[in-house]
Amino acid sequence: MTTVTSSRSRVVSRVGRLAAIVVAVGIVACVSVPAASASTLATPPAIDPALLPTAGLNYVALGDSYSSGLGVDPQTDQPVAGCGQSSNNYPHQVASALGMHLTDVTCAGAQASNVTTTPQPILAPDGTVIATAPVQLDSLSVDTDVVTITVGGNGLKFTQVALACAAASADGPLLFNNPPAPAPPNLTCEPSVTALLNGVFPSLIKSLGDTYAAVKAAAPNAAVFVLGYPSIAPATVPTEGCFSPALTPNSFPFTTSDTPFLHSVETHLDQAVQAQAAAAGFTYVPTFADSLGHSACAAPADQYVNGVFVSMVLDPTTHLPVPLIDEKSLHPNAAGVDFMASELLPGIVAAFPETVVTPTPTPTPTPLTTETATALPSASLAATGLSEPFIAGASVLALLFLGAGLSALIVQRKQRGQRR
Repeated sequence: MTTVTSSRSRVVSRVGRLAAIVVAVGIVACVSVPAASASTLATPPAIDPALLPTAGLNYVALGDSYSSGLGVDPQTDQPVAGCGQSSNNYPHQVASALGMHLTDVTCAGAQASNVTTTPQPILAPDGTVIATAPVQLDSLSVDTDVVTITVGGNGLKFTQVALACAAASADGPLLFNNPPAPAPPNLTCEPSVTALLNGVFPSLIKSLGDTYAAVKAAAPNAAVFVLGYPSIAPATVPTEGCFSPALTPNSFPFTTSDTPFLHSVETHLDQAVQAQAAAAGFTYVPTFADSLGHSACAAPADQYVNGVFVSMVLDPTTHLPVPLIDEKSLHPNAAGVDFMASELLPGIVAAFPETVVTPTPTPTPTPLTTETATALPSASLAATGLSEPFIAGASVLALLFLGAGLSALIVQRKQRGQRR
């Protein structure tokens, strides 16, 4: 797990600048120089991505809404309309910063099976299919150099978990899945959610392992980076509390007792992703622990993840108002997308270091003495057809020229000697 310094507590808004910082830090680490001040490293000169070791690499981005940048403008309508893919998501930012050729097939709602074997239907609000995204694995090949992937949250059914835990107040009751009257209302979602997770977690772990194995087979020459999910709920509720009503924009409608429980659910997911990535030999990029202070419970200016956005709309059948949850709810906001890019970028830079050629020192020639020259075997001298004085002088010159890298001049001198 990476160590978070205080300087990393604020998001880097421009990843192109971060690329320059990463490369600058890499250069400083390889060269023995006096320690630089923090202000010096904070403003490195801009680096042309075309000059980086990663320039021209083929990069394919796979995954779900946390990879696609759902809710972050502007949208690309790729790989098909309705995938919620942003041109400012972390794959686009990193590819631009490092000069890589990007194929982005990330799509909101994707599950592990949509990465490996099953085309993904894109549904309208009324449930009709409006488009179909192709299997994401089809974008990989032996020519793929870099792969990133974030997947598993939809297999965990985290959206259902969040809805089941939405409450009317910090002490409950829950808004949904209450038992029928006259039983008392549920004050916590933990029992029902635990039963749900017990049913899906074993299959989730297997699907992650199968997905990573399929990625390795489809892109055998690629460096693969698996990103975790940023923190949605804090580990403990702060003194000032987290709760805000569901109809409040950017709300956190979860009870004081269910908030740490939701965090524990995320912890199990993160551990599963990390373990399966390690088993596959992939590079795991942690985003969960590093974002604990930036959950949906944090102050809006510090959030990496949106809270819940709910609006009331009329049901076309019953004509009664029903809640509609905005798709950007509980997803990374613009700062969160920048954060994910900033966590990923150093790993890719480290995987493709610049090749530094160390120059060969020029050897110091050893002068030939008269005794050394005359000690050469006479048979060897006779075989050349050259006189001893000429060879002694030519030997000295040859050594000097060889040390200076002027072998061509030696050849010319020999040719002139042979024509005599």
